[in-house]
Amino acid sequence: MMLVSLLLILLQVCSQLMTAVAIPTCLLNGHVVQSTHHMLRDLGGSFPVSCLPVNINISFPSSVLPAAASANPLQCRKALWVVYESLQEAGLVFEEDLPAELTWRDEKLQRFRHLQFRLMEEGQCLSGVDGSVVLSSYFSNVTAVLEQQGSAVCGWEALRRDLLWVLKSALHQHHNCFTWGTKTPPTSG
Repeated sequence: MMLVSLLLILLQVCSQLMTAVAIPTCLLNGHVVQSTHHMLRDLGGSFPVSCLPVNINISFPSSVLPAAASANPLQCRKALWVVYESLQEAGLVFEEDLPAELTWRDEKLQRFRHLQFRLMEEGQCLSGVDGSVVLSSYFSNVTAVLEQQGSAVCGWEALRRDLLWVLKSALHQHHNCFTWGTKTPPTSG
């Protein structure tokens, strides 16, 4: 009986040590993520009704973002990775020329890109997290739609809509996973 109690205590201590080790040391600044969301939101209006048929081809895999939890270290790391990887993949897409028909505000796009690059630098340590085939499949679908003549604007709008969802969901469902120490104005840079 004494041996069982000792083993249980030892397991509890090991469990607490594992939790402490698993706590993400790589964090993203919540204020910068929030500013990035606002800048992306303010680029243009609502998702165009004419683009609704594109919804069939492009739909962000919501299952890739972990369910809301009270700062579970593994879920925090996964949520931060989804934000980082989504912005990283979107950055590659944003290297392409935007179609002239897209009416996004250029100044706000430049501010968004600046914040996006900043988050990419802050979150480089997240790039080692196990990847998701589902997420790379989503970005392949986005790229395919962008390459189709006549649907590029809708592809860009779908990407913007989905990035907004990722940022907003992560901020609301995983608020405690971000650092909130210093506020950064969205116009810096």
